[in-house]
Amino acid sequence: MKQMIAYIGVSNTTLKRYESNGLIPSVFYTKGNHRRYEEIHLIAFRTIRNLLKGFDIPVAYQLMKLAKEKKFTEANWIIAQSQKELVKKKETLKMHKEFILSLPQKPLKKTTMRIGELAKFANIETSTIRYWEERGLIKGIRDESSGYRFYEKNEVRKTIIISLLRKSVRYLDEIKIIVDEINDESLSSIRKHYTVANRELDIHLEKQLESISVYMVYCEKLRQH
Repeated sequence: MKQMIAYIGVSNTTLKRYESNGLIPSVFYTKGNHRRYEEIHLIAFRTIRNLLKGFDIPVAYQLMKLAKEKKFTEANWIIAQSQKELVKKKETLKMHKEFILSLPQKPLKKTTMRIGELAKFANIETSTIRYWEERGLIKGIRDESSGYRFYEKNEVRKTIIISLLRKSVRYLDEIKIIVDEINDESLSSIRKHYTVANRELDIHLEKQLESISVYMVYCEKLRQH
């Protein structure tokens, strides 16, 4: 056990949690109730640690369970879906940047979107838009005759900017300060945060690809085990 802890660089509790969650192959116990790990367990633990760098915990755990059950094709489709979601984030980020930078440097015309249209365009939930409005980050206009809530083009831009800033700024209060200072003459701060968010996605992709490579080796070992 101590050797395994040293190899992997995590606590005994973490190793036990991985085992209790069914993430690794069955472990042999001696008469003294001591674990006897094999090479496949070392590879499994290293694979978990790598997957957690490129995937969310639920996905990483699911992949490990599927590998243990030798459901490799099902695992491959989950990986493909995760890659697809990452591509979508990249495309959305690019679309948002192009939208923001294409806005004219003069007062905007009153082109409006309904909350559903805005949610779809910004790739966020309508509940998120309502929450941001409650926090004073954006402002909608209610049509008295129809009851629908509309957002003018400037508020659409703010919504995109807020969703972008959320990738690199943790607190909404900080985002509000940035958004309130934005005007049609200067979007340099947004360009800066776009660069940060874009780089974070690039790093995420690199880590995900590396973890997939390690996972594929582990799956091949399981096939032979």
